Amino acid sequence: MLIAAILVLSLPATAQDSRSDYKQKEKNKTQKHGQKEEEEDPNPFPLKKFEYGLNFGAYFANKYSANFYNGTPGNINSIEDLWKNPNYKREIRQALGIDESDTITQISVDEGNGYPTDMHYNVAFFGGVFLRVNFNRKNSIFLEANYTQLRAADAVKVLLYNPVAPSTWDDYLMEQVIGKEGRVMIDLGYQRSFPLKSSINLFVQGGLTMCYTQMQKSVFVVEGREFNLVNIYGSQGYNPGYNQQTLEINQNAFGFGGYLGVGAGIPLTAVWGIEPGFFTHYYPTNLEGYPDFKPSFGLYLRILMHFGATDDDE
Repeated sequence: MLIAAILVLSLPATAQDSRSDYKQKEKNKTQKHGQKEEEEDPNPFPLKKFEYGLNFGAYFANKYSANFYNGTPGNINSIEDLWKNPNYKREIRQALGIDESDTITQISVDEGNGYPTDMHYNVAFFGGVFLRVNFNRKNSIFLEANYTQLRAADAVKVLLYNPVAPSTWDDYLMEQVIGKEGRVMIDLGYQRSFPLKSSINLFVQGGLTMCYTQMQKSVFVVEGREFNLVNIYGSQGYNPGYNQQTLEINQNAFGFGGYLGVGAGIPLTAVWGIEPGFFTHYYPTNLEGYPDFKPSFGLYLRILMHFGATDDDE
């Protein structure tokens, strides 16, 4: 009986100890879970569902299609076509300072190395808009559209020869060919982010790109005077002094390819942030005669606005 009485009296104390142990374990579990969430979500600003941005940067277009503007006989816009038109040729001779009464001096482009074959685009500024949809802090999709204007220029060696008086002229003159084009580049892709404890968000992006390329200018410049290499007069040819109707020539093309980029998201406030980054495009411009895929590159600074709250669940 004595032993039974002792056991009965000890039960409440045992139950109280069990409840205390359970509460302590739950408290430790909650603290550990909170610490884990804090480690996995170091960003002090709440995650927003949508982010809208403005892109500004420098575009380094591949030089391959710049040779579209070099005026060679193999291109659709050729200096050779100017020589074939007696009206153009007469005006070019006048621009070079050859008197109209001089029917002896001959002009031509050096067939050996007169045409530039390694033209480059100048580094160009680009700008555009950006939209991102965040599923959580690590997974997003994005859509952006950017526009840039490119310029390519190089020298053409024009030969002058007078068989009667060879010393009358220099052996050759260096004149310019200039091309200008616009590109609209649209990228659609997936973003994987890597949040850091410093609140900076590193990310990689990959996706598809579409480029619309439009020739805006292709000219041969002789002593400061521009001669259009695009045949805007059609089969009738160029006839000065007549009220000629010109044609609207569209030399443009679509190219489809891939996009790959890296960057860093830097939050400034709960609403605003910036993202510096780097990307590469891989697509063909598809200008006539230039169908190959080539890589181009860009550096940018994006100004972002965040809106639309969402859950932060991983």
